[in-house]
Amino acid sequence: MSKRSILFVIDAMAFDVVRDWLASDRLPNLARMIQDGGSLHPCVSIFPSITPAATCSIATGCYPKEHGIEGACWYDSETNDTAYFGDDLRLVLQEGMHEYLVDFGDRLNFERLKSPLIYEQASAQGIDSASLNFMWFRGPHRHSRSTPIGIRLAAGSLGDEVYGPKYLKLGDFVHDLPEGVGQVEGMETGMFGKYGFHDDTTSACLMAMAKAGKLPPLTVAYYPLNDSDAHEEGLTQAASKRLTRFDEFLGEFVEQLGGWGVVGRDFSFIMVGDHSQSEPKGAEMNSIQLDDHLHDFRRGDFGNGISDDVQLLICPNMRSAAIYFADECFDVRREVVYRVLKDPNVDQIIMENVELDGRKKYIVASSDRGRLEFWRAGGKDDDDHCNLDEHHRVHRAEDPYGNRWAFCGDLETVDCRVDEHGKVIEGRYPNAFERIEGAFTEGASPVWVTAKPGAEFSVPEVRQHPGGSHGSLHEDDSISGLLVSSDLSLKLSSEDRPRARIVDVMQLCLESIGAERWPANKIKSVDISTSSPTH
Repeated sequence: MSKRSILFVIDAMAFDVVRDWLASDRLPNLARMIQDGGSLHPCVSIFPSITPAATCSIATGCYPKEHGIEGACWYDSETNDTAYFGDDLRLVLQEGMHEYLVDFGDRLNFERLKSPLIYEQASAQGIDSASLNFMWFRGPHRHSRSTPIGIRLAAGSLGDEVYGPKYLKLGDFVHDLPEGVGQVEGMETGMFGKYGFHDDTTSACLMAMAKAGKLPPLTVAYYPLNDSDAHEEGLTQAASKRLTRFDEFLGEFVEQLGGWGVVGRDFSFIMVGDHSQSEPKGAEMNSIQLDDHLHDFRRGDFGNGISDDVQLLICPNMRSAAIYFADECFDVRREVVYRVLKDPNVDQIIMENVELDGRKKYIVASSDRGRLEFWRAGGKDDDDHCNLDEHHRVHRAEDPYGNRWAFCGDLETVDCRVDEHGKVIEGRYPNAFERIEGAFTEGASPVWVTAKPGAEFSVPEVRQHPGGSHGSLHEDDSISGLLVSSDLSLKLSSEDRPRARIVDVMQLCLESIGAERWPANKIKSVDISTSSPTH
């Protein structure tokens, strides 16, 4: 029997923090959900483990190679522009305030996004849904939109219409809840309330819908502040403010719905973080100054893409960075890799290489753990696709998710091994092969650089994060928490099931409302050129 499903996306909700706080009785309402048959699970993020790309993977069930969102900052070779979805003012100013507003307000969902969202999946099957403050909202229903005056003065206006699921809340921009909900109490608004993109606003809308008995079959509710607080103060301090507040809200929300018995009968609750965070090993994060290493290369300006007089463009993504090159000059790439790997705080260099026959290979290099090449396992000709010396031979293995890989070189670069049955045994870089493959979209192929735990990349345009950071392949950044109510618990608790991934979450939601995951070619997405106003 299908139920109404609520997906709570809590930014940077780390598995270790939730587990420890449950054990010390600091999250009593989440504990009650577990006592009633629910469960807590570690959940593997994508690479790069950073919010825009990771939340998109939650909302689409896809990796970046399919949904097209490469990180928080990346170079788009088709349009020769740089996409940026962070909060560093200097990068925003390089892009231009109005361009940043339009990119976030329209292009992110209607041009850059390549895969159907969960609301589009539901709507195609005749199921209504709601999105509350989530950056991923594209859908078939028209909504009125207004640009707050403070943003209008600084950056101009967005168009007065936008398309989303049947019910949509986007901060102070869109407020279109079900008819009969009435006045919503407790919302945070204006500049000091993050223009409505605030945890309390999300909770207030959920509560108002519950009081009116107007929750649709599917609701996605986004809680951003745990991540931003953790960047400044660390995960523990953030949890003391944000997770405890969410837990209190959960108790009030369940009471409004009629108690845990009613919730267990009529609702599926799913709570997931998009990533975790790595915290400083000392007083502050170590800084990797990419500009110092690459100062004599002609670096592109962030706002202008790659021009004829540019050799490379650096796109920072906190604990990872993508370096894009103006052409296929391998001497420049080789020199960049050599210089960056000399920094003691750099962990890995990760690259994609497309062979003449179209086969895609992936290369991981470390200054102290060697070099690894891997690719999707095919036939006997795998042996012809290793560029290492004659002393390295091709091996094959299957990861915990059933993917078969061929590889040669040093598995230590991703801290895994292969057992006597040909199965990959993971270490500090969970699901490394699949996540690396999933990071590379069609088009410009960057060199990705990752930082060791406790370090973060720096360029002049971005500020450092004193509390915690994320973005790398390492488990510190990558293991979020996933809490599910009793009806979904058995699906995740079998002994032979591998760790959940954030790309599995959409499927859980669809199953809970009696829907299927349709292929993308069966779902017609909204086209901004015909449905959204000009900017």
